[in-house]
This record gives sequence, C-alpha cells and structure tokens, in this order.
Amino acid sequence: MLEIYLFVNPLGEHCLEAERSVLQVAEEHHDTVHYQFLPLVNLHTVTDVMKRNRFDTHDLDMRNKIFKIIYAAALDYKAALFQGKRRGQEFLMQLQDALNFHHERYTDALISDLVSHSGLDTAMFREDRKSQLAVESFEADQRVACEMQIQHHPSAVVYNYADPEQDYGVMIEDCHSYEVLKQVCQGNFDAALAAQNPTNKRKQTIHIL
Repeated sequence: MLEIYLFVNPLGEHCLEAERSVLQVAEEHHDTVHYQFLPLVNLHTVTDVMKRNRFDTHDLDMRNKIFKIIYAAALDYKAALFQGKRRGQEFLMQLQDALNFHHERYTDALISDLVSHSGLDTAMFREDRKSQLAVESFEADQRVACEMQIQHHPSAVVYNYADPEQDYGVMIEDCHSYEVLKQVCQGNFDAALAAQNPTNKRKQTIHIL
C-alpha cells in the first residue's frame, strides 16, 4: 500500500497540477493508494502568492492581507472536507482553478458558488468554516508538515508499505510532475530523477525522511 501526503497552498496554481498528478497515480493503483491533500500556510506560501501577483514582498500590510486570505481558504477547505474527502478535494481544486485560471477574486460570493457546485450543504459549510474544529484540524496539518520538515509547496511525501525494505518516507519538493511522482511510488528513484524535464526551471528534489 502507498500513502501519499501532498502539502499544498490552497490558492496555488502549481498545487492544482500536483493534485491532479496524485489523483492520476491513485486512479492507476486503485485501492492500493491512500492520499491526503494538506493545506500548508507559512512564510514561503505567502511569499509565493505575492511574487506571483507581483506584489512588493516587503509590504507588510499586503503580506498580512495575503496571509489572512490563504488562512481563510485553508479553513474553507477543511470545512468542505467535513462533508467528505472527495467533495472537499473537488472544492479545493475548483477554488484553485477559479483563482488562477479564471482570475476570480477570493470573496464570499465566490466561495458560495463553489460550495453549490461541489454539492456541499451550504448551511453546514458556513457553520463549519468558522468552527474551532476546522481550526484544530488545520493546526494538526501544520504539525504534520513540521514533523516531515515541509517548507515549500507543493511537496509530497510517499510511504511504500508494500516494500518491507523501504521503512522511510520519500519527499518530493515542488511535486508538479506526474512522471516523477509515479516513479517514486514505484521505488524507481533514479528513473524519477531522470524523468525531470531539463528545460523546466522548477527543479524537483527528492529526499529520504
């Protein structure tokens, strides 16, 4: 059995690409893959959003504003997950698609639309997004990220419990490539490194935990 933890920016464009790669691997392995998308909110997450939008990274007011948006989006995702893993993930990916490819702004109106499109119970979602349980679930994810030494997104950690000799996790930083992820899941680390696109400036790194 494979266990995949994918740490993502709830607003991230590249994270959407990574999520699709994980879903493709899970589909190919059917019942032998368990996976989770965990929101990651830290200094690097905020800086990435600011750079992508060409904001001054030294603007503290803007930095605080971006942090609040990412944090709110993370709690929204946790609230959506309370109504089922699949619906929660659909909500997250629709949010990332709307913000990055349809140039929507993060607003309550947008969230309401996405809640409806994801088939979520609106009243329950509104209550859960403001709940202490959502906060505690988010904080638990940040502790997992800390334990796994995750700093950047999207990062994946893969455990292969089917291989008795692989009693460790493998971390892929900037996990955007399906081919690299697939090779790591199969234990082909040399092939994973070789699968990287040499013309892509976003180099992935692979670490043993």
